Amino acid sequence: MRSGPSIAHRSVARVLRKRIEPHGKPMVDPSILKGVEIDDSGIVELWIKPSHPHCPCCLDDLIDLRGAVKKQKGVLACHVEVVGIPQSERWTAAVNE
Repeated sequence: MRSGPSIAHRSVARVLRKRIEPHGKPMVDPSILKGVEIDDSGIVELWIKPSHPHCPCCLDDLIDLRGAVKKQKGVLACHVEVVGIPQSERWTAAVNE
């Protein structure tokens, strides 16, 4: 029986589908969620473009999202890459610290 990836894929998909970002858009909206990768060991990578790049609640929400994904069965680690906004590398560092 296969565990690991299929469990991680399902649980991460569930978290993302249920999540609404602070300004009312679904997290899975293509303008926000730019990519998801889950490798065989359970490492999750998310590429996200915040809808309001200067809003501190968006930063807090991404930190919370990363924590929620890390708690899922089959997930070993989660890295959130913030893309498409000014100083995205600073956001990425803050979310993943």
